[in-house]
Amino acid sequence: MNKQEILTEGYLAAYVTGELDAQQIEEIDVFIKSDDDVRREYFQIQRIVELLAFDRAVTPPAKIKAMIMEQVAKRSSLTSSKTTLNYLVAASVTIAILSAIAGVYYRSEWKSTQQELAQLNIRNQEIADGFQFVSQELEVAKVELSVTNSPDYKRIILQGTDNAKDAQTVLFWNPNTQGIYLNSASLAALPKGKQYQLWALKDGQPIDAGVFDAKEGDFQIMKNIAQADAFAVTIEVTGGAESPTLSTMQVFASTS
Repeated sequence: MNKQEILTEGYLAAYVTGELDAQQIEEIDVFIKSDDDVRREYFQIQRIVELLAFDRAVTPPAKIKAMIMEQVAKRSSLTSSKTTLNYLVAASVTIAILSAIAGVYYRSEWKSTQQELAQLNIRNQEIADGFQFVSQELEVAKVELSVTNSPDYKRIILQGTDNAKDAQTVLFWNPNTQGIYLNSASLAALPKGKQYQLWALKDGQPIDAGVFDAKEGDFQIMKNIAQADAFAVTIEVTGGAESPTLSTMQVFASTS
């Protein structure tokens, strides 16, 4: 074999681990003694082997260790004294490799545990979010119940106009606190760029009571209104208008 083959085809690694025959070992011995590049590469491989065998090894399980030592004993009895040291190095490499495999296994198990923990945390967060959602819904239900059963709130049913004959909106208004709650469930969904707007009418003058979207079963809080002779809902651009578009009036009701 030549120098290039020794450096590029793995002969030095096989030399260190005792996998070559006697003739190949003798040839490489000559190159190690006479050639700086081969000698440098040889020492580097030896150093790597030492790191693997001793510095980074993980203690293997007892069964694996016993199996390795049994194989070492068998092969040691068959090797010559010249290759005994190299074979012991090879055994160290084997232990290091198996230890590395064990390390990969335990790291994989650790990653699996970490993933399970992450999934558990996600699940716990989902449960917490669900609990918070239910709590919020419960609070809303309590408010709705207190409003609908309170004698301080007037229950006003806004009936559909010719623009929306089947529409109907229920409004709860407390003149003392000026608070207004509105249920828009029967109103149709609007296209993008449009919103419903609630108006209070006092002495013929419209007062903006806020914009809203039609939502199934949603109890919406509107702007406070102190006085009103009637309420009406129109369709306006998103964000509302300064004055109602009477041609789009959907529902209307008097407060008397």
